[in-house]
Parts: sequence; structure tokens; C-alpha cells
Amino acid sequence: MPPMLTETHGDAAATAYRVGYESPSQFSREYARMFGNPPLRDAALLRGLEPAIA
Repeated sequence: MPPMLTETHGDAAATAYRVGYESPSQFSREYARMFGNPPLRDAALLRGLEPAIA
């Protein structure tokens, strides 16, 4: 199964809601804390693209 971030085309808000978060910003903070990168950067890396954000 492909990661949710790639299914939602890097839309962290859509992924946040799908996994039960009410706040996309809280999801992004916790994701980055747990995995070391913001969700949009990981989504870009998983799709083989250059991340749009630094």
C-alpha cells in the first residue's frame, strides 16, 4: 500500500484528517518531531521529486 502522503499528492491537511487529526498544523509538528522531516518533504522524497520546501 502506498503511503498516504503520496496518495494525497503531498496534501498534509488531507492526510491529517484521514488519520484522525483535527488540526493539520498539529499533525505536521508531530510528524516532523517523530520522523525528522516535515510531511511535505517526505512526500516529495517518496515520489522521487525535489522537496518544494527547505
